[in-house]
Amino acid sequence: MNVLITHAMPIEKPVCTLPPGCRVLETGIGKVLSTVKTAQAIQADRPDLILSVGFCGGLNGSGQGSLILARETRQWDFFLAIPGIAIGHGYQNHCPLPLPDNDRLLQFLSDKSVVRGTLISGDRFVDREVHIDPDAVAVDMETAALALLAREFRIPFLSLREVSDVADGDAEMTHGQFMNYIQSRGPGYSPVLEKFCMSCI
Repeated sequence: MNVLITHAMPIEKPVCTLPPGCRVLETGIGKVLSTVKTAQAIQADRPDLILSVGFCGGLNGSGQGSLILARETRQWDFFLAIPGIAIGHGYQNHCPLPLPDNDRLLQFLSDKSVVRGTLISGDRFVDREVHIDPDAVAVDMETAALALLAREFRIPFLSLREVSDVADGDAEMTHGQFMNYIQSRGPGYSPVLEKFCMSCI
């Protein structure tokens, strides 16, 4: 299986051994840049699966260090002030965009602290002052855009994230402390990703 693994920042790169057929792509941060870089990678070598990994902000009780496996995703910072305007490409028909379950990936997450739910994406940080979804479990800057891109190309898509900050509350470690912690051990999703990719051979 040809698996394309995307991450935005260098520190988000999985620290593990991946088999042939698994490509890791650093896209840069945000919806636009990540979509452009991933589209270029799709055109160069169409994958059978896109798996987006990286860090996210926990929302509504998702704690620091938890793994987030998104059930659905949507943009939170996109709106039109005039009602009734069609966004285009049928976007309203699949917003939020559901993401399929993957039994193989779930198998390797069975012993982890995993949160399932809606993962929202936007190009700005969320905090107590900008709390925009009472039901979402996490927020990042890439997943919703990449999920829509994958849907347009008819490529299965999964998003697995680790909570680095609690966006709407307090966390045990500051962002800087958590990044130092990650540098010493690697992202928490790395062992899961290695087992999943090895099983895809």
